[in-house]
Amino acid sequence: MKFFLKFAWRNIWRNKRRTLITILAVMFATSLTVVMRGLQLGSYAYFIRTIAGDYSGYIQIQRAGYKDDPSLRKTFHFTEDIKNLLDSNRDVVAYSPRLFANVLVSSGENSYGGLIYGVDPNFEVKYSNFHNKIVKGKFLNSSSSGEVVLGYKLFQNLRLNIGDEVVILGQGIDGGLCDGKFKVVGVVKLGYTELDNMVIFMGLKDLQDFLYAENRVSVISVLLSDFDRIEKVKKNFSDILNPKGLVVLGWDEVMVELKQTIDFDNASGILFLAFLIILVAFGILNTVSMSVFERFNEFGISLAIGFKNQKLALVVLFEVVIIAIIGIIIGCFLGGLVNYYIIKNPIVLTGEYASVYEDFGFEPKLVSSLNPRIFVNTALSILFISLISALVPVYRVYKLEPLKGIRYT
Repeated sequence: MKFFLKFAWRNIWRNKRRTLITILAVMFATSLTVVMRGLQLGSYAYFIRTIAGDYSGYIQIQRAGYKDDPSLRKTFHFTEDIKNLLDSNRDVVAYSPRLFANVLVSSGENSYGGLIYGVDPNFEVKYSNFHNKIVKGKFLNSSSSGEVVLGYKLFQNLRLNIGDEVVILGQGIDGGLCDGKFKVVGVVKLGYTELDNMVIFMGLKDLQDFLYAENRVSVISVLLSDFDRIEKVKKNFSDILNPKGLVVLGWDEVMVELKQTIDFDNASGILFLAFLIILVAFGILNTVSMSVFERFNEFGISLAIGFKNQKLALVVLFEVVIIAIIGIIIGCFLGGLVNYYIIKNPIVLTGEYASVYEDFGFEPKLVSSLNPRIFVNTALSILFISLISALVPVYRVYKLEPLKGIRYT
């Protein structure tokens, strides 16, 4: 084996210019693939952290059937047992019990449909970023009572000022109507037009009293230390909570549209990179084919003196592997350096792109990732396609007859 590797190494440098061009092509494709996949996966993680972090959580605890029928009838009691379960798990970074309700909110002659987020400020400020999105007034705090924070579009539509009162009309858990007056103490801009048109933040205790739903919550959104811990924590919690009629769902099960959007974008990105890798394969095919054709006479002589076709084919295969591995190693290193730089210095977007990001509640920046699977998948993909591209010239060598090789010109 050592002899064949040494033989292959000497052969690839017989035409240094052609070999270097091929290595550069592999290196370029590898580094570009690593950078693009890094930007993709980094952006996905950023989007998930931002959206799932504020809304669904990495995992979410809810009553069985709530996802399909999100009504007050599907709420559950936030008991000390559940709280202790969450507090005792080291993978849980923060959590927020929440109660949701559809209501009608009015001020003077103006009335609009609203969605109340009943939140406990003590949990919420550790869990979400809502309190940092206040554009006027203040967010709720532990002493808030009879106070609400409105989405900025709803605030504008109701033509309010900070300190004004609104009347909220809803349906309690018992089916009866309930109404009350609440003081507007803040305005929040979430970045999602639909929510900004209807969201109302209210203290969890206030909403429970308003709906006659003592100590009940719709969901408990949970943040974990890492995405990789989701399945482990889900299983752990499910074993304990399922017998109590509760289910534990991942962010992808709760935010199905976000998951589908990421999957579609990921598929289109992989398709583009596959096209790039195939182009490199043709470059390798050209290099190896030219190298093999130039040496048919030499191969014919080798066969005539007793060298086996299988061994010659193995040498040619090793040549392809050596060229591919050199290009892959250098490309992964350079791509990793670029990704590391982008992680430390995110690309700040400007102009229309920045506006689009800000409208959806994101900071206008591109982030990257050094996830090991980026390098592993890229290296294996390019190495595999390189080996596939070498099959034709390797086959020609394997089937070569000594006399035909000697006479080849």
